Amino acid sequence: MHLHKHVKESRGSLKTILQSVKKLNPVLLTVVEQDANHNGPFFLGRFLESLHYYSAIFDSLDASLPRNSQQRIKIEKFHFAEEIRNVVAYEGSDRVERHERADQWRRQIGRAGFQVVGLKCLKQAKMMVSGYGVDGYSVGSEKGCLQLGWKGRPIMIASAWQVHNVPS
Repeated sequence: MHLHKHVKESRGSLKTILQSVKKLNPVLLTVVEQDANHNGPFFLGRFLESLHYYSAIFDSLDASLPRNSQQRIKIEKFHFAEEIRNVVAYEGSDRVERHERADQWRRQIGRAGFQVVGLKCLKQAKMMVSGYGVDGYSVGSEKGCLQLGWKGRPIMIASAWQVHNVPS
């Protein structure tokens, strides 16, 4: 499930989904989302954030895949083209690509009754990224979230959450 597609301007939809997930009492909820603020109400802010974010994404693709790679062409055409169009050109309920920053995800998921479980795989993640053989990627940990970045710009976060049972 793409949680960012359920973030609405009112935020009620995401809250409802997270409360439903909480009722299932999962052992662990994992969240992997883009670390970008594409949910602002104003076009200019979303445009500038998108410009910086997707510049980092395409720069990382330049370093990873040749421009004429069929894999890259498919990624750009079928994933990023539609996503960018939705973030920048759509308003109201037509806009479903509403990515949030890591702090916002922590607040939303925390308010829904979950607590972050610190990921202890930073060393392994760094080894995996270094084995990829492309300079520019970074892996870090911040407040329990694993963060993938490109040349200092956060691009993805991964986190794990448990239901926070408050004693009565």
